[in-house]
Amino acid sequence: MLSLEYFVLFTIISYILIFIPIGNRALRIVLRIISYLIILAAIPFGFLDFLSLIFLGLAIPVSLLTSLYNLWYGEAKYRGKNLQGLIDVFNLSIIYTFAAPNMIAFISLWTLSEIVGFLLVSFEGGDEAFRAGYRFFFLKSMTFELSALTAVIILAYHIGIVNALLLSFDKLQPINIGLVYSILTIIGFTTTAAIAPFHFWLPHAHSTAPSSGSAVLSGLTVKMGFYAIMRFAGFFNYPSSLWYIILGLGAVTAFYGFTVLLGQKDIKRLLAYSTMGNTGFMMVLLAIYLLTNNNLVFYALIANIYAHGLYKASLFLNTGTILVLAHTRDMTRLSALAAYTPTSSLGVLLTVLSVIGVPPTIGFTGKLLAIIALITIQSKSLEILGLVVTAYAILVSIVYGFNIMGVHWRAGTIGYKPRNIPMYPQIIELILSTLSIIYGIVLLMFFNLGALQVLIIINAFSLLLVLGLVAVFYYNIKPRLSRELSIYASA
Repeated sequence: MLSLEYFVLFTIISYILIFIPIGNRALRIVLRIISYLIILAAIPFGFLDFLSLIFLGLAIPVSLLTSLYNLWYGEAKYRGKNLQGLIDVFNLSIIYTFAAPNMIAFISLWTLSEIVGFLLVSFEGGDEAFRAGYRFFFLKSMTFELSALTAVIILAYHIGIVNALLLSFDKLQPINIGLVYSILTIIGFTTTAAIAPFHFWLPHAHSTAPSSGSAVLSGLTVKMGFYAIMRFAGFFNYPSSLWYIILGLGAVTAFYGFTVLLGQKDIKRLLAYSTMGNTGFMMVLLAIYLLTNNNLVFYALIANIYAHGLYKASLFLNTGTILVLAHTRDMTRLSALAAYTPTSSLGVLLTVLSVIGVPPTIGFTGKLLAIIALITIQSKSLEILGLVVTAYAILVSIVYGFNIMGVHWRAGTIGYKPRNIPMYPQIIELILSTLSIIYGIVLLMFFNLGALQVLIIINAFSLLLVLGLVAVFYYNIKPRLSRELSIYASA
């Protein structure tokens, strides 16, 4: 009970800090940093366990940087509308969902994120935005309420309703449940992760929400589904048949999402279908881990959750910069953006390196660990399926990664009048993209993988190569783009 009281106190303080009306941007930044980091002060109080800390390690930096970016983006694109408040409430609801110590806090914060998520998705107004918002809210909220209610009923039957709602997750004893009840308890979480058959909310929500909202939806919201499945697996003994079903649905989602994205010209829809493909790939890893209890598969899963959360949030933030700069999402009309937003484009370059899996990025770490883990499991059928999905994910990531990089570093005529972009949002993008390299090196040390520590040395050497690549792009290709654009303009 004491941990719940501290949890509520930290939650209230965080929400109060973000709504203090201050006009000075520097003070607003400071208040947001305190608001987003204050949950870490709860560690000594004991209600943040290992699983919560893992997801908070991704959620806090992504949500904080998204909020700081939105201080510019919300004014630049939606002047007069209160996007900042929605972004902050949405971010904090996700952070505190990951930190929730028991069912009542978990359900309350998750429900709040659904409501605010609906407001974000439909923020721009119009029929398309409202349809996407209603699809997001009703599909996700109904399936979540079904899963949460089923879980509470099962727990209440065994330990009473009060204990079911208030007892800490780490004090819940494992309960055996059948396949039907198992499906009911996780269907809301597979829907949140955009796994077939309830995957179709994602491309509409991600493409219609403001770009800062899309960054959180893709970088963090879909990860809530993975967190919840892993959390519930800690106190429900699910039958292995459930994980085989999830394995198959994850594989279908991965192939569908990655295949459909290849035909997209709208950069936000391309990123949305990429998210769908990646969630399918990660769900395959999660199912294999829960079937085999292989620690390497777990490490690979977490590495890929971090990789996707970081690079997808970074790329969606960049779409916000692109929309303010060029007023279009059509990739066929975009080129040479590095001449106008060099710092932002440098961030995209680092992010794409993670997308395609170049060391020392977290994308490289995640993909390599997935391959190593899959060849160590005992089941040949699981190994083959996992490797096929991983190979397809790597192949498609290379294709769309180079397409995105071309938007920034490809010379060509432009059909729009570029708008000046200040350094502030570009620096935020660069910081977020740099985390892909930092996490790529740190994560290996954090998991203490024994012989795989040699990868740290490889990553350190690769960092020098990446810096050389950055120098080539930034000091050679960027000036060439600027010269060619000046020639186009004078022609």
